[in-house]
Amino acid sequence: MRAAPPTDRPEVVCLRELGATGREAERNGLPVRLLSVAPHRSMSLFGLWKLSRWLRASNIAVVHTHVYNAHVYGVLAAWLAGIPSVMHHHKTFNRSRRRRWWIMRLLAKLAAVQVTLSEQTRKDIISELRVPPARVVVVPNAVDSTVFHPAQDRAAIRRQVGLRESSSIIGGVASLTPQKNHSATVAACAELVRRGVQFEAILCGEGMMRPVLEEAIAAKHLQGTIRLVGNQRPLPPWMQSFDVMVLPSTWEGQPLVLLQALACQVPIVASRIEGNIALLGSDHPGLFQTDNLDEYANLVEKVLTEDAFRQNILEYQSRILAAQPSLTEMIANLDKVYRTVALATGRKSG
Repeated sequence: MRAAPPTDRPEVVCLRELGATGREAERNGLPVRLLSVAPHRSMSLFGLWKLSRWLRASNIAVVHTHVYNAHVYGVLAAWLAGIPSVMHHHKTFNRSRRRRWWIMRLLAKLAAVQVTLSEQTRKDIISELRVPPARVVVVPNAVDSTVFHPAQDRAAIRRQVGLRESSSIIGGVASLTPQKNHSATVAACAELVRRGVQFEAILCGEGMMRPVLEEAIAAKHLQGTIRLVGNQRPLPPWMQSFDVMVLPSTWEGQPLVLLQALACQVPIVASRIEGNIALLGSDHPGLFQTDNLDEYANLVEKVLTEDAFRQNILEYQSRILAAQPSLTEMIANLDKVYRTVALATGRKSG
């Protein structure tokens, strides 16, 4: 949080491993602590106790959690330590996982505030988790424009990350998980190859679907066309290298990767789902139905081969980007949440 107010003392805590995000936070000069309280997928009561003791000993004023496992450990440990917590929801609420649904409902009762990225997700949280409306706030994502910006010398940036300077590059940045729907990208790429379109596809991310995707890529003889490059940090050079950024997800909240692509002035082709529409608007020229792979392939081909269509998308996206909050504004809104929560519980924020 480079834009955090000087009176705040942010501390990043990793529960299992630093991972790509933790290492990036370290590179950005943030204090990062690895507590290893959740070494396995199963719940560790000792780890929960250890985290609770650390929160109390460190005089933490507010605990802010971002993903499911962090919600479980962070909210429960904060409750045990008598510290208020904030749950941040980065995706549209998923109703299909019933056990997780009940756990989230319990955690929502213990947390002081729920933060969502869109008004629709706010309504979902209020309805599905039965949270009072006053305890759910919308804080849209933002990106650091000093980090994510258009490439000044794309050829040099591509050399930096090991990509061919002259290729047309289709890029995707998302975890290799079912909801990110990378299989659709593999199928669309196979169709583009059949049509004779020349390109290279780069998928940044890691996850459980890697073996499935590798098998699909091999079955369609796309090993020389699609590369699974894993989690990549820093991300901006990769994003700046793309000719088109694709996101075929079946569900999203407000995808940060779309904001990053907007800031880098990379044309977007994305699924026509709630989270993507909430950010890009329903009139974005690059939206396609998730069950229409031909439409997906058609849009990507048009971006790569039709200058007028590409320019149309970029002009549309420039208007969307201009309406987005700055990183400073987003941090200020979160800081307001922290101070309100801390004040309500009599704790000193910062």
